[in-house]
Amino acid sequence: MTPASQANLSEVRALLFDLDGTLVDTAEANAMAYARALAEHGIDVPVAQVQELALGRNWRQFLPPLVQAHGVQADCERIAQRKRDLYASMVGGLAVNAGLLALLASCKPHKRIGLVTTASSANVQAIVQAKGWNGLFDVVVTGDDVGRHKPAPDAYLLAAQRLDLEPACCLAFEDSDIGAASALAAGMRLVEVRFAAAARP
Repeated sequence: MTPASQANLSEVRALLFDLDGTLVDTAEANAMAYARALAEHGIDVPVAQVQELALGRNWRQFLPPLVQAHGVQADCERIAQRKRDLYASMVGGLAVNAGLLALLASCKPHKRIGLVTTASSANVQAIVQAKGWNGLFDVVVTGDDVGRHKPAPDAYLLAAQRLDLEPACCLAFEDSDIGAASALAAGMRLVEVRFAAAARP
């Protein structure tokens, strides 16, 4: 936990959670879906490399330079759409962070709860439906909602705006340096998360 998050929890009015790598262990499935979509367009990239490039980033931030580096003429938006189709079939078996979900559930009666992610709306909806999380969040901000993605503060600022709260009243949970930078740039308190070993499906 960073110093910014050590204030009494009673001062916090909203808990804002990142999705990929924070609430759900999506890294391998996400990278595998990208790698398969890229391969269909003649671009062979190891899953491990895609996983590193995609961590905490929206496809608009890493796909164009990746495709360009391979000298292939391909529509990045079509690759991203194909990835979403492939990914949707994988989300049911993704592990969730049981400890963090328990915290979320215990705080929900007293705090506002938000989801703030660079993932597309389609990817988010696929996970929410697969995990039975409909109605869990008071606000959801996805990568489709902002022009600038993490580490820019836009997504977190939009979440605070939709909740009608000052950023300083919000506590963000993030697993990546990019996400942490976004929350701090928005003026929020921060808890840095490492995915729980005892996760459940």
